[in-house]
Amino acid sequence: MSETTGKTRLRALIVEDSEDDALLLVEHLQHANFSLEWQRLETEQALLKALEQSWDIVFSDYSMPYFSGSRALEVIKHHDPDIPFIFVSGTIGEDTAVVGMRAGAQDYVMKGNLTRLVPAIHRELYDAKMRRERRTAEQAVRRLSMVVEQAADSVFITDPQGKIQYVNPAFERLTGFTAKEAIGDTPALIKSGHHDEAFFRNLWDTILAGGVFRETLVNRRKDGALFYEEQTIAPLFDSAMRISSFVSTGRDITDRVRSEEKRTQLLEILEATTDFVAIMDGDGRLRYLNRAGRAMLGLSNDEDLSARYIADCHPEWATQRILMEAFPKARRDGVWHGESVVNGTGGREIAVSQVVLAHGGANGASEFFSTIARDISERKHFEHELKRQATHDALTELPNRLLLEEHLSSELARARRGRFLAAVLFLDIDNFKRINDSLGHAAGDALLREVARRLRECVRPNDVVARYGGDEFTILIGDLTHSDSILAILHKLREAFETAIFIAGQDVYAAFSMGVSVYPHDGSDPETLLKNADAAMYRAKENGRNQYQFYAPEMNARGEELLALETDLRRALDRKEFVLYYQPQLDLRNKGIAGMEALIRWQHPVHGLVSPDDFIPLLEETGLIVPVGEWALRSACTQYREFNKAGLAPLRISVNVSARQFRERALLDRVQQAIRDEGIPPHHLELEITETTAMHDVQVTSEILGALDALGVRLAIDDFGTGYSSLAYLKRFPLDVLKIDRAFIPDSPHNGNVGAIAEASISLGHKLGLEVIAEGVETMEQVAFLRTHECDILQGYCFSHPKPVGQVAQFIMGYPLSQLPGL
Repeated sequence: MSETTGKTRLRALIVEDSEDDALLLVEHLQHANFSLEWQRLETEQALLKALEQSWDIVFSDYSMPYFSGSRALEVIKHHDPDIPFIFVSGTIGEDTAVVGMRAGAQDYVMKGNLTRLVPAIHRELYDAKMRRERRTAEQAVRRLSMVVEQAADSVFITDPQGKIQYVNPAFERLTGFTAKEAIGDTPALIKSGHHDEAFFRNLWDTILAGGVFRETLVNRRKDGALFYEEQTIAPLFDSAMRISSFVSTGRDITDRVRSEEKRTQLLEILEATTDFVAIMDGDGRLRYLNRAGRAMLGLSNDEDLSARYIADCHPEWATQRILMEAFPKARRDGVWHGESVVNGTGGREIAVSQVVLAHGGANGASEFFSTIARDISERKHFEHELKRQATHDALTELPNRLLLEEHLSSELARARRGRFLAAVLFLDIDNFKRINDSLGHAAGDALLREVARRLRECVRPNDVVARYGGDEFTILIGDLTHSDSILAILHKLREAFETAIFIAGQDVYAAFSMGVSVYPHDGSDPETLLKNADAAMYRAKENGRNQYQFYAPEMNARGEELLALETDLRRALDRKEFVLYYQPQLDLRNKGIAGMEALIRWQHPVHGLVSPDDFIPLLEETGLIVPVGEWALRSACTQYREFNKAGLAPLRISVNVSARQFRERALLDRVQQAIRDEGIPPHHLELEITETTAMHDVQVTSEILGALDALGVRLAIDDFGTGYSSLAYLKRFPLDVLKIDRAFIPDSPHNGNVGAIAEASISLGHKLGLEVIAEGVETMEQVAFLRTHECDILQGYCFSHPKPVGQVAQFIMGYPLSQLPGL
């Protein structure tokens, strides 16, 4: 391929298996004003064929399916060691690149960053040209005749045209060329390419004019190694004062120049690095400080360092550590490394990772020290932030459970030594879920932050307030001399939350259930104290919430009982211990039986019929509510079919769907399959979800209810009034039934507030076109109230208790409604 788009002509061989990568490389070179002739290949056979032509440069990937960059380098260098070879790879590492460059590669460039490529090309093309010129010059020098056989300095003689007539043994030793090789050639034999045409023009102008030329030259030995020579070239005249020849004497100063070059290179590296680099004598006086070090200390680049000491670089403690620890260890072992601090500008301290090296003098003693310090401020900040994130709650910025346990362990150790008391307070916000569900998660978060702030203000600086998780907080109180002191703290906590918290445009009151355990009475280790405070907190909740309870040993017995119950509960479904009871519902409009609600019961083989209040919360906590709920749905549909076989008129059956079950993706399929398998008419199946479940995510609820409604099943909102739903949202849901919670059914005609809520709920349901059911109806006064306000259906003990399957048909068929007084 040949394209001419730039000014510099370049014939390039590209060893690359990816055509796209090769084209990107070509495009990059074309943009750099190269007139490019190029060929891409990816096999050794193709490479050998291509080398039949001449090329200016070779670019090669390192890792390829059919060829390796290292093999390509070997082939190229064998063919022509002067062709520049540059690795252009996306996978080559630094160590591999070093190996490649030792094998003859001139450079390496990463595919993702070609910034260095163009300068490297220009440099290597120039170096290749110089190498070729040097090789030609070295071959010409062999014709030089020997002038001074015993001279230590190199000597050669040329004719007036510059052809070598003689070389001495020193020349042979210095250049590596024998006399036979040099004579007849020119001094270009040892030409390195480091001097331009103007240099040599000046040389010839000088000696042709009869003058003596003195200069330091960079020449190249026969083996390709460069050497530096202080050279003197003078003309020799014949009797007619015509130049008959030229004599050159040279002294090898390569070692001296190399030493100076290394020093210069090292200095350039030290000045370019971003690390703090300094050289000091044994007492800490600065001999050298690089540019980065000066910048860290706020010193100008030309400021004199002769009066500066290590104490000017570090704070006092760090200086003492270096003088007393780092220097002695470096003298003993050669090196010391650790973390330290450098004085930054404006009094700022910069955290550094520091290395101190000892450098020996002529007698083996440490003559001076060098140090390299790298700024690790960002890493330190990151580590600090990671530690904080691991030990603090992101929302409230309080210590989390992990840090609390560390504080608690430390505090208990102090309490043992000081023989004083310590208390653990476990707090749970009683009404958080209602606030969170009604006002949204943002409001819930705001509440938690404000609660955290008030709790911190209630305790001493040395006490610890932690967020234990969710809406639970823990307070660690130390240095107590008497347990009665805790009462004052509890009183202060109660007072702190008597004032409303303004959130989401309204006042909210936070109420707590608090449990207290005291060291050493209620436990001597963090785990026991936390567990006992938690148990006490749950006792407070059982006693009516917004209360506190101190731990009592008998609370453990109740916990063990619930744990055993949970173990049995996990086996109950497989053992077929769950049963369904049915509570009939009375239609007040026609005094007929409107339907039945299926209620799950647990027939424990030892404890008998377990209260739903004991096992339903456990089902929800363990996640078993989902499979048990599915069993209840399937069993209710199956028993509906059995009721029909028994001759009962088709009745509507209501089944409760838990919050977790409602969010299950498979809910729709399970309902559809139960209807299909059991042959129950969809409109005879009613699914109940609580108001709180419905309002958790209105959009998702609307989609799920819409899909269930499409199946034809009836949908009911249960426990209406206990949540915070709005009319606007209820109108969006495809509902059929509104069930009023028993808490809003008035016990007597004189309970005006509750009665007003019930009346409003009935009216709201009817305006939304919903059937209204009142739950938990137990007295005839309640029946009369509901009939007066045109409630559609009632359910409760005044009509019927929940009944096992075997008694349902007997109740419905054997008891005429006319025999039920007052109904």
